Amino acid sequence: MKRKNLIYGLLLIAAVALWAAFRPERLFVNAKINEAMPTSANTTGAETILASGPFHSVAHDGKGTASIYKLSDGKRILRLTDFETSNGPDVHVYLVAANDATDSEMVKKAGFREIGSLKGNIGDQNYELPADVDLAKYRAVTIWCQRFSVNFATAPLNSTSAAGSMAQAIASGNFHGVAHKGVGQATIYQLGDGKRILRFTDFETSNGPDVHVYLVATKDASDSETVKQAGFVEVGTLKGNLGDQNYELASDLDLNRYRAVTIWCKRFGVNFATAPLSTPTAMSAMNQ
Repeated sequence: MKRKNLIYGLLLIAAVALWAAFRPERLFVNAKINEAMPTSANTTGAETILASGPFHSVAHDGKGTASIYKLSDGKRILRLTDFETSNGPDVHVYLVAANDATDSEMVKKAGFREIGSLKGNIGDQNYELPADVDLAKYRAVTIWCQRFSVNFATAPLNSTSAAGSMAQAIASGNFHGVAHKGVGQATIYQLGDGKRILRFTDFETSNGPDVHVYLVATKDASDSETVKQAGFVEVGTLKGNLGDQNYELASDLDLNRYRAVTIWCKRFGVNFATAPLSTPTAMSAMNQ
């Protein structure tokens, strides 16, 4: 009898532990919420949309829109509207350092900032962003289950200008190989909050030690000596030799002087690849 009671007791403990871990009732019970825009935005009408994008499903269904607003008092909020996803245990809102996340591994590899626990799996809701969150780096919103490390749904964020239009491309060019293969496009965007970012799309080059991104004071660089002689500013360490990526530019950088992007190996003083940058006016003239 004692042995039976012990077995029953262990089974009960196991059942409680499984219930606590999985919370199966949440599959059938929705948590609904309906938050209005913060008062400061409603009273002044001065909110600005900095970025916005629709949710797409990943491990679970996800729909609605994620938008980042700058309010009249300077605060920034992430607002989910017409939002819906599955309920679950220990679900949080992340900003992800990637353009998108179509699976759970992409979130882990890219890096993220937690914004808070998900307030509800259905309905409009607001989350205040920390002042130090860099929107040039964190470019997607993911609904993340911490208990099981699963990406429920993600919304890629498209930056907008203060007028609500897409961020303005102010210079662009295609990479060509120098010491190594180089493909893809480099584009400098002016964002609505005044920041400028250098963005690589469809980018690919060789991997290597101590590789960095330079802006070079010349129209092009077809060898390594040209980079050294022309002069350059370092934008940052290359984030990856494959894929789309963003780099914030210093506010005092003179783009009339620095007119090419070079992928540079510091260890060996080698120019991997370069993209000459042309302004939209110049590009239009060349195409005519």
